Amino acid sequence: MAHTKFGAGQRVSIVRSGAFSAPSGTYRVVHALPHEKGAQQYRVRNDAEAFDRIMDESRLETVQL
Repeated sequence: MAHTKFGAGQRVSIVRSGAFSAPSGTYRVVHALPHEKGAQQYRVRNDAEAFDRIMDESRLETVQL
């Protein structure tokens, strides 16, 4: 697997732009999706939600704890 910017378990936040309906706060990277073409994507989860979201790498930033 190719090197990814974020790893499973890492805490990230979502970069806001335009009308985006995801709750603010910290998300946990579940895992990186296989990279085929285009942007690297990740499955992320907010503890306040019962489902995962798929986000492009460019929409995520590291959270400093």
